[in-house]
Amino acid sequence: MLTFREGLNDNDPQIIKNIAASTGFFDKEDIDTNYQLAHDWIKTNQNNRKCDVDFLLVEMEGKTIAYACFGKIPTTESSYELYWLSTHNEYRGCGVGRLLMRQLIDKISQSGGTKLFVKTDGTEQYLPTRRFYESCGFMQEACLKGYYGDKDDCCIYSYKIPHINMETYNVLAAE
Repeated sequence: MLTFREGLNDNDPQIIKNIAASTGFFDKEDIDTNYQLAHDWIKTNQNNRKCDVDFLLVEMEGKTIAYACFGKIPTTESSYELYWLSTHNEYRGCGVGRLLMRQLIDKISQSGGTKLFVKTDGTEQYLPTRRFYESCGFMQEACLKGYYGDKDDCCIYSYKIPHINMETYNVLAAE
């Protein structure tokens, strides 16, 4: 049975690092960035401050198997960015990422978010990633040529989050 968990505990930075490394997509710098964001989230929250990013994790029988790192884009009215979404390689292709995305969109919608952006690599290796976002309803907004390197573009996708009437949502959620 899959469950979702918000926030992080002390073991999560290493677990997140392991999940990111398992995918074969991320280089060492990306993996270390995922670890550092999780580590910083814990330290910031221990000091009773609000972190700029948040985490949503997927667990199966108590084992964390996927995560999303996201946050509200500063200076925007209601736009969010998905910084990282990763499923442990053992569980890829089983629909875990799609379920995580649905849960993430619901969470952002409940927070008043209206649009979710994600940037991803434009290389052939990331074609499955781009297809995943498109299959989740994201539309490509832009392609920044040479963003990551001379022959490495940045594809920017967006998802318009449907407005949910919270009174109706709360009634439906209780049923």
